[in-house]
Amino acid sequence: MANPVHAWRRLPVAVRFLVSHGMVGFGLSALFVAGLLLTDYTDAAKLLLNSAGHWWPALVLWFFVGLTFGSVQIGVATMLLADDPRQPPPRRGSGAPSDLALVPLRVRARRR
Repeated sequence: MANPVHAWRRLPVAVRFLVSHGMVGFGLSALFVAGLLLTDYTDAAKLLLNSAGHWWPALVLWFFVGLTFGSVQIGVATMLLADDPRQPPPRRGSGAPSDLALVPLRVRARRR
């Protein structure tokens, strides 16, 4: 059997990024649902655990809250990719980079 660490490292970077941040979202979801059930806010624990006679509604709640939290976590992590703390922020008013130049092009238009 292959070593799971080596299998994880062989995955493409984008897949590892999505899976790891999705797992963070599902972990936060587990904490949220556990807190909801432990505090029994507005009798949610009674409703989720006893109404159907089994614990499936609580599992479904965890899954769908996990999808939401995982999606938000992936979105936030994706938006924060551009922030590289090693690079200084751009100066204000620096304008366009100096190596760019406008190049005139001739365009021929057809008559209708």
